[in-house]
Amino acid sequence: MLVVDFPNRPAKMLGAVIADYGPSSLLQVQLCDLPRLPLGKLKPTELVVEVHSASVNPTDWKQRKGTLSTMCPLKLPTILGIDFSGKVMRAGEDSPFKEGEEVFGRQTLDRMRELNGTYSEYVIVDSHDVFHKPANLSHDEAAAVPHACLAAYSALGHVGKLLEKKKQKDKAVLILGASGGVGSFAVQLAKKHWDCFVVASCSGKNADLVTSLGADKVLDYEDPLFLKGAGMHAFDVILDCVGGDDYWQAFKGSLSHTGVYVTLVGNKRYLADDKSIDYGNALQIRADYLLRQISNQLGASENYHIMTGSQVRSQDLKIIASLLERRALRVVIEKAVSLYEIGKAHDLSETHHAVGKIILQIKQPPKPDPEQELSAAKTEQDFHSDFMKSNGARGAPP
Repeated sequence: MLVVDFPNRPAKMLGAVIADYGPSSLLQVQLCDLPRLPLGKLKPTELVVEVHSASVNPTDWKQRKGTLSTMCPLKLPTILGIDFSGKVMRAGEDSPFKEGEEVFGRQTLDRMRELNGTYSEYVIVDSHDVFHKPANLSHDEAAAVPHACLAAYSALGHVGKLLEKKKQKDKAVLILGASGGVGSFAVQLAKKHWDCFVVASCSGKNADLVTSLGADKVLDYEDPLFLKGAGMHAFDVILDCVGGDDYWQAFKGSLSHTGVYVTLVGNKRYLADDKSIDYGNALQIRADYLLRQISNQLGASENYHIMTGSQVRSQDLKIIASLLERRALRVVIEKAVSLYEIGKAHDLSETHHAVGKIILQIKQPPKPDPEQELSAAKTEQDFHSDFMKSNGARGAPP
């Protein structure tokens, strides 16, 4: 296969590579070959993007650990990473983007099997999964958005049917796990885009943040009475970013008669992230989902949905970009680190206590030359000195 070509192409690129499934220590930042072209040339809708920033998602480390290896196997060695923000280096003839334009978007898991992910200096992506980066966002901020915000938008709007209820008054939404990547965007979308009454759960220390994002009421999940705290509301959507059948059992009675319970994870807390999901577990999760869907079709009051990757729509990036440009959405970042700290970034994400998103700075801005800074400071000092002398020579104003 040919290596992708573009102006001023380097011989190699930096990337965070894993050679086998396992702990974060297996992530090695090294020089790698540039992305290769399976068909020998760039497809008409593809882009070569110079990645400036990426972000860490739970899906990334679940792939690294092998938790998803049965359902979504990787071709090892590989480079992980879904989110990115960067600059177009080469564009296919049918792409709406031009070389030099700044874009943000995602690398889908299907494409990641054939091409590298975004923990690298360059990536080949499909232009359908990309949009123009909002000018008021830095690359770090833009890289935090695609995967998490698209998931929040799809869960609430498409699966949760808020798009169908946009003109309905007195809508109410419950967000379980509101201070994480998806949850922090979901609170804002529910409040500022769909004009809902928003109840959100998080730890007590994050209550002020979640309130500032738009939550009308915040529940502390560490409170012994937490599982009884939302019963007085009839929710149009309950979005569960945490998982666990106890949440479903506790809150399903809080749904309105047309309400939808959407879980990003399933009936196991954090999708049992310390275990490999083998075929047996995968079939059990699928069977549980199908049983609940059949219950819905038979007219039962419950309406339970496990969100899948196929329900996330990249075309919604256009709407999300517009909201970001209007400052109707705010990006919450826990920490921004160098690509060389990828292991620590994964470890932090695995604690489930990161607030908002964790950013990887792939192409960091050059540090100012200390001598140039000193020279600039001296020039400014000389200017002020001359200015004062000049004013003094003319005398003080009357």
